[in-house]
Amino acid sequence: MSVIPEHEINALKAMEGYEQMLEIDRLSKAYQVDEASIRATISSVPGQGPPPSTPAPLWVPSQKNQPQPSTPSKVGPALLNREQLRYEYDPSREAAQRREQINQAILCSACGVALGIPDVRPIKVTCPACLFETTYTE
Repeated sequence: MSVIPEHEINALKAMEGYEQMLEIDRLSKAYQVDEASIRATISSVPGQGPPPSTPAPLWVPSQKNQPQPSTPSKVGPALLNREQLRYEYDPSREAAQRREQINQAILCSACGVALGIPDVRPIKVTCPACLFETTYTE
C-alpha cells in the first residue's frame, strides 16, 4: 500500500461532490489504496477544507438575456420590444400562424415572463409559466 502525497490530499480536499468522487477513484487505483482510507485521510489532515457548501440552485435565470421594457409604465403591463423575443420553438403550421398575429410583447405581471400577444382588446391571457390569468383592455 502506497502513501498518497500531501499535495494530492490537499487538492482532493478542495474538491467536492462528483468531482471529488472521481478523484478518489483515480487516486485509489493509482496508489492502491481503498476509498475508505482516502476519505479518512481527508478528514484527518489539518488545514483548510472546502468552504461550507450550500445547495446550488437548480436554475438561475440569466440576467443578460432578459428583455428590458421599452417604456416604464406605472399602470398596466410593461411593453417590450417584440424583436428581442424568440418564438420559433414550435415548428407547427398553427404556431406559425399564431406568431404572425403577435404584435406586442408584455411581461407577465405575476412572474415577469415575456409574453407575445396580438393587439386585439379585450384579451384574456394565461401565462404559460405561472398560469396567472389576466385580462388586458388597453
